[in-house]
Amino acid sequence: MRINLRTRKNSGQTLVITALVISLLTLSIFYGVFEASRRSEMDNLTTLNDYVFVTKLGLKKTVISSLANFSSGGTNEILATNLNKYVSIVGNQAYFGKVSILFTLLDVPPYQSGLHLSWDSEGTGLSSAYANYSLVFTKTEANLQFKHETNITTKLDVEGTYNQLEGTARNVTVNCKILNEGEPSLAKNITISYELDGDPSNQEWINASSTNNIDYGNGTYRMSFIAETESVNDPMLISAQVYDMRGIFVLANATCSET
Repeated sequence: MRINLRTRKNSGQTLVITALVISLLTLSIFYGVFEASRRSEMDNLTTLNDYVFVTKLGLKKTVISSLANFSSGGTNEILATNLNKYVSIVGNQAYFGKVSILFTLLDVPPYQSGLHLSWDSEGTGLSSAYANYSLVFTKTEANLQFKHETNITTKLDVEGTYNQLEGTARNVTVNCKILNEGEPSLAKNITISYELDGDPSNQEWINASSTNNIDYGNGTYRMSFIAETESVNDPMLISAQVYDMRGIFVLANATCSET
C-alpha cells in the first residue's frame, strides 16, 4: 500500500501546537480563578488537588498530540520534546511552591522513547505512547510528591469476508473495531483499500468505494464494497487506515475469508 506518511506530518504538528495551546489555556484559566480567590486558599488541599488534576490533564493532552504526530510520520523524539516544553511551562509557575515534573519515557522493546507502532497484516494495529511522571511541589514547610503514569493506545481490529461474484468481482464486507485505552472509541476517518492481485509485495492497493456503511455508534464499523481482482484465485487482502477522534493514526491489514 502506497501511503506517504510524511504528507500527514503537517497535520500532526498542528495537533501538537493546538494541544499545547489548550494546555496553556487550561492552566491560565485555573490560575485566573485561583488569583481571584483569597490567598488563604493556597493551603487548601482541594485547591492543590485541582491544580494537580489540571497539570495531569495537560500532560495527557501533550502525550496524545505527540502520538498523533508520530503516528502520522513524525520522529520518535517528538514525545520528549513536547513534554520538555510542557514541563518548562509548568515549572515557571509557583502558586504552591516550586513545581518540578520528572518524566521517564518507556524504553523497553517494543517501545522506543515512549512510542510504539505495530501495524501488521494479521488484522490488528496499535499506536501507543507511555510515560511515567513525578510531580514534586517544594514549599518552605513541606514537600509534596505525586506519581502519575499515562498510557495512550489506539487499537484497531480488522476482519473481512467476501463472496465471489461473476468473473473476478467480489462482494467484500469489512468490520473495524476501534479502542482507546481498551475502551470502544469512535473514528474520525476510515479508509479501506484492497490489493489488486493478492500480493502485497507488488503494492497495488486500490481505494475501495463503499456501497454500504454502518456505524454502530460503539467503535464498531461495517463497510461493504465490490472489488475487482486480477484473478479469481487471488487472496482477498484488505487494509484499513483509521484516524481516531484524537487524530491518532493506526493501520491494519488482513486477509478476508470466503463465505
